[in-house]
Amino acid sequence: MKRSRRCYGTLLFSLFGLIGCRNEGPPVQHPDTTPFVRRGGSAAGAPTTQLLDPSTGLSDEAPAPGTAKALAQRAATYAQLVDPVNTTHSRGAKAPATDWPDPQALHLTPQPEADQVASASPSSGQAMARATGANASIAVPTVQHLVSPDNRLAVNAETVTPAANESFGNQLAERAKDYPSDLSAQVDNQMFKLLQDETVADVSSIAGLIPEDRELLSALMDSLTNFRSQLRADNNMLFSKKIRPLLEMSDRLRSQAELSVSTVALCTGVKAFGVYDPIDPARFIAGREQRVVVYCEVENFLSQPNEKNLYETRLTQDIVLYEESSGLPVWTDKKSTYVDQARRRRHDFFMGKIITLPANLTINRYLLKVTVEDQQARHIAENTVPIEIVAQ
Repeated sequence: MKRSRRCYGTLLFSLFGLIGCRNEGPPVQHPDTTPFVRRGGSAAGAPTTQLLDPSTGLSDEAPAPGTAKALAQRAATYAQLVDPVNTTHSRGAKAPATDWPDPQALHLTPQPEADQVASASPSSGQAMARATGANASIAVPTVQHLVSPDNRLAVNAETVTPAANESFGNQLAERAKDYPSDLSAQVDNQMFKLLQDETVADVSSIAGLIPEDRELLSALMDSLTNFRSQLRADNNMLFSKKIRPLLEMSDRLRSQAELSVSTVALCTGVKAFGVYDPIDPARFIAGREQRVVVYCEVENFLSQPNEKNLYETRLTQDIVLYEESSGLPVWTDKKSTYVDQARRRRHDFFMGKIITLPANLTINRYLLKVTVEDQQARHIAENTVPIEIVAQ
C-alpha cells in the first residue's frame, strides 16, 4: 500500500515538473552535465546504472520497465530536451545581418517628421515598413504634392476667378485684333463672347475677314445662339425642334458653297425631283428632229427671303451643243430663267426643259453642255451629257 502511494506521488510530481519546465526558463546547464548521467560500475565489470535527476540532484536506481516511476522519468526527460527549443522560438530568432538590404543600394534617407509624408494606403505603408525597416523610409518627394495632409487627393487645377476669366478674354480679344483676317482667332473670340452672354457675331470684330469666312462665322454664331435660346426656354422640346437651328445653319452654309450641277440627263419625261425617264444611251438617227427633255439637278444654290417674306431662288440656264472632236458649238438653245418662291427654304432644286435637236446634225459625237448661274450668289456651274448621231 505504501509502495503504491509512493509511485502515484512520484508520477504527480513528475507531471507538475513537466508543466513547470514549459512555463519557466531553461535549467542551468553545465558543460559536463547531461539530463541523466551514467556513473560507476561494479568491480566485476557489470555496469550498475544510477540515474541523476538534474532538477533535484538526487539519484535513484533505475526503475523496472513498465512501472509508473519509469513512465514519470521518461516524461521528465522529454520535457527537459524539448524545453530549450520552445524557449528559443518564443523569444524569436534574430535574422542574420546578411538578410538586411544594403542602405546605400536603396538610397535610404532618415525618417522625416510624421506630418511631411502621407501614406497612400495602409497596405502600401506596411510594405514600405517591411522593405526599409522601422527607422528609415524611401524618399518620394512627389507624395507631398499629390496627397493632401488629410490623406485625400489634392486638386491641381487652378480655381477660376473673375480676374483670371477677364484676363483670358482680353488675350483672345487682343489676338483677334492683331490678326483680323485669321478665322481661328475670330472664332475663339466670338465663342468666348457667347459664353459671356454677349451679342454675337460682333460685326465690328469680324469685319477684317473675307466675305466667305465672315458669312461662315456669322452663320455658326447665329445658329448656336438660337440653339441655346431654345434650350433655355424649353429643355424638353421635341428633338426635331431642338435641331432646327442647326439644320438652318446647314442650309445657310450650303448656299455659300460652290454651285453644283450634280446631274444632267436627256429624258422622255420628268415628273418630279429625281423622278424621270432617261434616254440611255443618248443615241439618235441622223436627218430627224429629236424632241427631248433636258433634266438637271442643282446643289448649293442660294435661297433667301425676299420683300414678301418668301424664300426666293433665282437661277438661269444655258444649253449649248458642241462637236466632241473639234469643240466647236453647232447648236444653241435660248437662255431660260427660273424663279422659285416658297414659304420654306428649298433643300433641292431641279430644272426640266424641252428642247428640239435640229435634223441637220451630221453623224458624229457631240456634247450637250448645261450652264447654270445663281443670280443671287453670283455662282456659275456646268455639266455635260454625251450625244451620238448615227446612220439609219
